[in-house]
Amino acid sequence: MSGKRTRSYRCAVHQRDREVSSENDFHLLLEDPTLFARMVHLVAMEVLPEERDRKYYQERYTCCPPPLFIICVTLLELGVFAWYAWGAGGVAAAAGPVPVDSPLVYRPDRRRELWRFLTYSVVHAGWLHLAFNLLVQLAVGLPLEMVHGAVRCGAVYLAGVLGGSLAASVLDPDVCLAGASGGVYALLAAHLANALLNFHAMRYGAVRLVAALAVASCDVGFAVHARYTKEAPPVSYAAHVAGALAGLTIGLLVLKHAQQRLWERLLWWAALGAYAACTLFAVLYNIFSGPVDELHYMPPDPPPDVAGF
Repeated sequence: MSGKRTRSYRCAVHQRDREVSSENDFHLLLEDPTLFARMVHLVAMEVLPEERDRKYYQERYTCCPPPLFIICVTLLELGVFAWYAWGAGGVAAAAGPVPVDSPLVYRPDRRRELWRFLTYSVVHAGWLHLAFNLLVQLAVGLPLEMVHGAVRCGAVYLAGVLGGSLAASVLDPDVCLAGASGGVYALLAAHLANALLNFHAMRYGAVRLVAALAVASCDVGFAVHARYTKEAPPVSYAAHVAGALAGLTIGLLVLKHAQQRLWERLLWWAALGAYAACTLFAVLYNIFSGPVDELHYMPPDPPPDVAGF
């Protein structure tokens, strides 16, 4: 009887957390969780701040639909990089050069071609640049998309890409732009915004913030060094900072939050106003500013072919 009571007592304790509904289901507690269950548990612990939300997410999540946005963007970036590496003889350099002749790269003398403000994110300057962006993109983007959905995660990512190109066109108007750093830093900043808003409930919040800031600082420092030391073509680092700021503001707007306190609503409106004002200013700047006639670091165009020569 003593063993029976102990078993019943343990069932009653776990029933509070909805892990078992009766003594007949107690064997579920003794089974090892599957790999999928462990992955969902890890995502819930890393992204969601409240224990109640974590339990609800673990019970409801079925990976249907799967996080396709981040996966598709990653495959697209890999495919574009492989294409340009194959065109260069099958050799991919560790750092550069940027394929400035690509119709995808943002160039200030081609800013009337509006698609370049977004498509520059799929072209990378070397496999080191690609590897860093993909690593952070998968590590941060997949958990965010699994919790918040493809639409919200895609909005944050694209806002960072667009914000990065618009900021570079205003703050550093003489350089080209390539790489997904704007979108990657937007995802990272949105994740940090979630950690800051729920700092008291996040696991290892201080360690997470310090680690993310250290990685971001090293990458931005490397970008600044490359901007002012490499001969040609220079690549702007403004997309890193602008993408992070865009992700911070849009993350506050579209990502789900555990609670809606009054100061968070005020912060929501402040973020909306800041992003809208900066975007409108950059768009108007690009509309009314004069075109860039020639880039000093671009090689001269070859002379036209003449018959008989």
